[in-house]
Amino acid sequence: MPYALKRHKKRLNIYNNRLFQYDKAIPELEKALELYNKLDSKPMWIRNYTSLGLAYHKTGQYKKEKQLYIKAEQDFPDDPDLIYRQTILSLTEGDTISANQYIENYISILKDNSQSEAVITTILASIYSEAGILDKAEKYYWQALLLEPENPVRLNSLAYFLIDKDRNINQGLELVDKALKLSPDFYNYLHTKGWGLYKQGKYEEALNLLEKSKETRPVYSHSFVLHLEEAKKAVANQKNN
Repeated sequence: MPYALKRHKKRLNIYNNRLFQYDKAIPELEKALELYNKLDSKPMWIRNYTSLGLAYHKTGQYKKEKQLYIKAEQDFPDDPDLIYRQTILSLTEGDTISANQYIENYISILKDNSQSEAVITTILASIYSEAGILDKAEKYYWQALLLEPENPVRLNSLAYFLIDKDRNINQGLELVDKALKLSPDFYNYLHTKGWGLYKQGKYEEALNLLEKSKETRPVYSHSFVLHLEEAKKAVANQKNN
C-alpha cells in the first residue's frame, strides 16, 4: 500500500477513535481529503466526505458541510450515503423543498436496490431523528413496525428510539422484550434493554445486560461503549454511597 494511502487510513482510524469529539476529528479528516487533492485523484470511498460532513454538521458548520457535498457529488454522484447526509442537512436548515427532492431520489435508489418498504421507512425515520424532527421520526418507526410487526429489527429500532430520546422508556422496554423473545441474547437488543434499564435507574440490571452484550458484540460501537461506561460509573457510585 502506498505511504500516502497508509496515512489516509491512519487518519480515518483517528476519526473512529474520536467519535463524538467532532471538533478534534475535523483537522484530520480535512487533511485526508487534501491528500487526495494533491494526488489529483478522488477518494476511495464516500466516507471520506460523509465523515467530514457529519463532523461539520455536529459542530454547526452547515455552510462548509454544504460546500463539501457539492464536491462529493462530482466524485460520487447519486451515492445513497451522500444523499442521506444531504437530506439531514436540508431538514436541519429548514429547506423542505430540497429535503423532499433528496428523499424522492433516495427512495428511488433504494427501491432500485430491492430494499423493502419497511427498510426504506426505517431509514426515513433515522433521517428525521438525526435532523431532530422527533415526532416525524417516531411516526415512521411505527409505520415500519406495522409493516413488519414480528421483525425484531423493527421492534428494536423503535424501542431504541423511544428509550434513547426519552420518548417513552417503558414502552421501549416492552418492545425490546418482544425482540428478545424472537432473538434471545442478540447483542443489539441487549444493549437497548440495558440502556432502558439504566434510564430507569436500575443500574446493576443495566450493567449486567450491557456486559452480556459486550461478550458477543462483533463490531465496535462508540455509543455502546459510552453507555457501558455510564452504567459502570452509576453502579460504582451506588456502592460508594
